[in-house]
Amino acid sequence: MKRDRLDLLNGLRQRRLDACRLQLASVSQCEGVLESRLRELARAARSILEEQRQAVGAGGVDVGCVAECRRRRQKVQGALGLLARRRALVDEVAGLARTNLEEAVRQVEVIEKLSERVSG
Repeated sequence: MKRDRLDLLNGLRQRRLDACRLQLASVSQCEGVLESRLRELARAARSILEEQRQAVGAGGVDVGCVAECRRRRQKVQGALGLLARRRALVDEVAGLARTNLEEAVRQVEVIEKLSERVSG
């Protein structure tokens, strides 16, 4: 194989490798956003439970407050369900991104070995 073709192929594979690295970084950023949202929802759920405990405290039950807490808790549970589905999708994309990156690295290494053989 001619040296020019190997250089061109190596350049193309390097660009693919860079794109795969960028894709994995982007997926990692999405994972961070999802984790942040999960912590936020967990805090909200704890806050709602505390508010509900206070509504059922000594001196009677504030039915309106308990009903509102239940509605908000269900809303948080729904958001957690959506978040879990998004997390599953992001995990799948992360796996594909890692596989793509591994393949891109392997291809670059093969091209570099071929270049060494041609040069040497």
